[in-house]
Amino acid sequence: MKVVIADDEALARDELIYLLGRHPDVAVVGEAASGQEVLAKIDQLEPDVVFLDIQMPQLDGLATAKEILRLKKSPYLVFATAYDYHALEAFTLEAVDYLLKPFSADRVDNTLDRLRKMMVSPQLPMDTLVTALAKLPLPAVRNFKRIMVTDEENTVCIDPEQIIYIFREDREVWLCLNDRRYRCNYSLHELEEKLKSFAFFRSHRGYLVNLQHVVSITPWFNGAYQLIMNDQAKSVVPVSRTQIKALHDLLAL
Repeated sequence: MKVVIADDEALARDELIYLLGRHPDVAVVGEAASGQEVLAKIDQLEPDVVFLDIQMPQLDGLATAKEILRLKKSPYLVFATAYDYHALEAFTLEAVDYLLKPFSADRVDNTLDRLRKMMVSPQLPMDTLVTALAKLPLPAVRNFKRIMVTDEENTVCIDPEQIIYIFREDREVWLCLNDRRYRCNYSLHELEEKLKSFAFFRSHRGYLVNLQHVVSITPWFNGAYQLIMNDQAKSVVPVSRTQIKALHDLLAL
């Protein structure tokens, strides 16, 4: 496992190098002290993993991560910081893990275990996923054809097959299509019942996802998964740990 460490503090880099050096399958191939420098190191060294500090001068870790994710072949990201208030944003940027300073040997070991598993099976191969989705049963007759939503002063009829996913935010429910979303007066539970004859799956207590629009399935934080959707934003939908088995059973994986 080739690793690059990006941190503007030399002592923090040294500490992480020491902890990683306890693992014979891990090689720290480069160090960087800024966002611009780590981007150059990735291009030069093609690491498998980047341990990325969030608090760096000029281009910080989160902005750097966004640039890394634009690369054709991006490495796995592990964020490292002295503060935990960036954790949620870090995981929206597809981080494998989030380490708090001072680093714990046990936490670093757990992160490496997660990375090893992901590198063995990073995501479902596209042909496997497409084959599995094609097996979803589609009833010959669908009684529920449209969902009515209000868009300003107009009533809009939405074809369920055009819905990428549905989510609840506070007390509002939103239908997300390819390039826009609509607020809906149905509850998430009511929509789940109404859409039973379509390929919708309750991936999370706050999400209902159309499996026909899934591009890939990737491991996420703490044993959960993420679904990458085929809308313009390439939205990320969580799959809770309690729903992973149901998803695997449904897709016959």
